[in-house]
Amino acid sequence: MTWNFRRTFVPGFAVLASLASASVASAGDAPRELRDLVRMSKHELEAIYLASPPAPPPSGFLPGRAIKNPGARFTVANSRVTRLAWQGKIFRDDGTMINRVFGFGQAIPADVYHGESLIDGRPSLILDYSGSKLWPDVRDEVREVSPGLYLGVMYKGKDRMQQKMFFALDARK
Repeated sequence: MTWNFRRTFVPGFAVLASLASASVASAGDAPRELRDLVRMSKHELEAIYLASPPAPPPSGFLPGRAIKNPGARFTVANSRVTRLAWQGKIFRDDGTMINRVFGFGQAIPADVYHGESLIDGRPSLILDYSGSKLWPDVRDEVREVSPGLYLGVMYKGKDRMQQKMFFALDARK
């Protein structure tokens, strides 16, 4: 199933990546903060993700922002509201990660490893929730878009993974 996805959609993503990376490079507006990523359109986020290298596995707590419906009218407000429930991810030294929720709780663990991206087949940092009871059909992919700033893509599905949203993580704090 992954092969068909790549064959069908990767050429389109490649065109978007080249167009958006050219516009980002010419504008000198590479994302520097979580808020920069939250304000971008879906096409800009896809292009930045495709142009970025795989993220090295971080360590410790990384504050995060959810990016649902990028470029829509209420994306920024939705990201702020979602932050009340989901604050980011805690990466452990044993190759696992857990989400930080409601400011103090920890939920939904995942295994962390490098693997093949569903978007373009290139290496990405994979957050695999298949062993989790709450989200066994979820997978995140993460790439480093600027030093210490990570952009992630969340997928969900049993037989066929579908992109659900983006998220951003900040390892610089």
